[in-house]
Amino acid sequence: MSRTASPLVLQHLTKSYGNSRGIEDVSFSLRPGEVFGFLGPNGAGKTTAIRTITGFMQPTSGSFRLLGASDSEAQRKARARVGYLAGDIALYGRLTGRQLLKYLAKLGRDADWQYVAELERRFEAELDKPIRSLSKGNRQKLGVIQAFMHRPKLAILDEPTSGLDPLMKQVFYEIVRESSADKRTIFVSSHDLSEVQKICDRAGFIRNGKLISVETIAEVMEYSTHQYIVEFAKKPAKTMFDKVDSVQEVHIDGRTMTVTVRGEVGEFVRELAKHKPVGLREHELELEELFMHHYTDKEQS
Repeated sequence: MSRTASPLVLQHLTKSYGNSRGIEDVSFSLRPGEVFGFLGPNGAGKTTAIRTITGFMQPTSGSFRLLGASDSEAQRKARARVGYLAGDIALYGRLTGRQLLKYLAKLGRDADWQYVAELERRFEAELDKPIRSLSKGNRQKLGVIQAFMHRPKLAILDEPTSGLDPLMKQVFYEIVRESSADKRTIFVSSHDLSEVQKICDRAGFIRNGKLISVETIAEVMEYSTHQYIVEFAKKPAKTMFDKVDSVQEVHIDGRTMTVTVRGEVGEFVRELAKHKPVGLREHELELEELFMHHYTDKEQS
């Protein structure tokens, strides 16, 4: 594969289960060195797509190229240069983490043991304990380490920060940014928009098995939706933000106003300050709510 070739290309990829479809006609490609987010609600088809790409499932139709390989035998060999973290980590419970990493190296991964030691230190990982004795967070650390142990050209990570505490999430974000700076490509599946915004260059949005759009994070930020709960000393007027273009919806319940703002929030904040609220907090929208606000329109169009 040349340095400029796409590390991963999906072309009309479909995976059906009986009469239902896990993914339908999904097409996109990754750029070398980018961090690509694959975003959607739980059950949207993210894991089905990943398990098809990584060879655990056969596509019903369509095709994909993995590190330039398009036939099954070439893809099998290419997977030695791919890092993979499953959403449901099934690790060998009787082994220690270190024994597992050595076992994976024997299966063909060209492990960088100096880098493994660095990851062990940064993640404060417990590699010498039996895997079955580890907490969810420590198993997840091990999963991340095994995905990066051979400095893969492409890392495919399904919900990689599940179970990690905030400090360890920051360590993970640093590892991803460093890998990208080293021209290694990262494919991150997530249902957490804020996480994707932190680390990704672009994101593909999937819902009900269909790819709705692929956009840069800058484009996502332009219409990023925020919701604020505002308390006033007395019942506010619903027309308060009529002249603020970014305000999409206003609901009032007594002295409480719920305001939905899309894109830049500065104008909303300046107007709000004129009315002297007594309380303000942001309600973090769930991804499904974000789809309702924006992506449903794209799907219909």
